[in-house]
Amino acid sequence: MLDLSRRSLVTSAVLAALLAASGSAALAAGSTKDIVLDRVAAPAAAAPAAGATATSDAMAVSVLVEAADGTLTPRGTDKMFRTGDRFRVKVLASRDAKIALYNTNPKGVLGKDPVWQGEVKLGQETITPRLRLDGNSGVDYLHIVMQPAKEEGIFAWLGNWLSRTKDGATKDISLDVQNTDSATYLLNGKGQGLVTTMRIVHQR
Repeated sequence: MLDLSRRSLVTSAVLAALLAASGSAALAAGSTKDIVLDRVAAPAAAAPAAGATATSDAMAVSVLVEAADGTLTPRGTDKMFRTGDRFRVKVLASRDAKIALYNTNPKGVLGKDPVWQGEVKLGQETITPRLRLDGNSGVDYLHIVMQPAKEEGIFAWLGNWLSRTKDGATKDISLDVQNTDSATYLLNGKGQGLVTTMRIVHQR
């Protein structure tokens, strides 16, 4: 005699597995933007338990450029910015994290001290104070950094990241990036920490 309750249990388990697989496939098939937005908007219940560490990071970044009348226009970090632009940086992240902005000057020197630093909470946006970079020539690079949870030597970590992602390469980093007119979306699929860089071109 067939145990119907047992058969129902097995059937339910199979269906659950199939649904989970289809959900994962749908997520994998989604755009980087879709995946990042899903991660950064996740409810607190979906966050890692206390003491646990997330195995991958997601971050959405918008540069809010301020017009003369005070209007803010969001832009992705891949857009061109110019001398004297006034802007704020808005960040959403997939976990509670430390956020910092570092500057590489036109001579190619990465400043050891951050231009600004703060924190971001899962499900809450963080916006920096108004920022502005001036210069007479060359290009300033502003690196927006979501720090790894357990990294103490952040300056060395950042230097290593920048060297591995130089000229668009992503050596030893599982990095997915999608730029839109209003934001940049990033996924580090195999570890913690993310960096996106904006360029400020100086022309007098």
